[in-house]
Amino acid sequence: MPEMQIEDVVLLHQLVREPENGIRLLQQQYGGLIYRIVCRVLPEYPQDAEEVAADVLVKAWENASSLLADNRPLMPWLIVTARNRAIDRRRKIAKPTAELSELMGILPEHLSSDGEDLIGTLVAQMEQPDREIFLRRYYWMETSREIGEALGMNEHTVNVRLSRGRAKLKRAYLKQMGRGSRNYAKQHGI
Repeated sequence: MPEMQIEDVVLLHQLVREPENGIRLLQQQYGGLIYRIVCRVLPEYPQDAEEVAADVLVKAWENASSLLADNRPLMPWLIVTARNRAIDRRRKIAKPTAELSELMGILPEHLSSDGEDLIGTLVAQMEQPDREIFLRRYYWMETSREIGEALGMNEHTVNVRLSRGRAKLKRAYLKQMGRGSRNYAKQHGI
């Protein structure tokens, strides 16, 4: 797992020691990213999107000590938390969106929070433009056409990169979880 950026270590320490100032700094640094992710899941519910984005900031404050203790990178944690909280809210008010496990089509139906964090970390480690394609598709809920337009690619190229990226992500996930063997994959229908 990658190490935390020094700026994030400082930010998390600030959240622990001076929560008001820490949340303000967190909002400045990551508020836009969090809000964009939440709005992609809740585009027709702006008031709910604002509440969810604020909830993510509070969750970061509540988890700052454990993130520091575990040396967990902040941005992947924020991305996964924002997306999951937005999906939870959407379930309460509208039709459900794709589960994170659909991202892979290969993982157990219900991922543990560690599994979700690992996926977020693996996506954050992808090289460009694949990382941006995955973030836009699976976290910001953009279509392949929207991604292609934003990145200057055709829709087919985006879909090919998504397909290849899912295969790489699957291998990396299974390796990290200690399940890289073919027997495990066969036993679990992967």
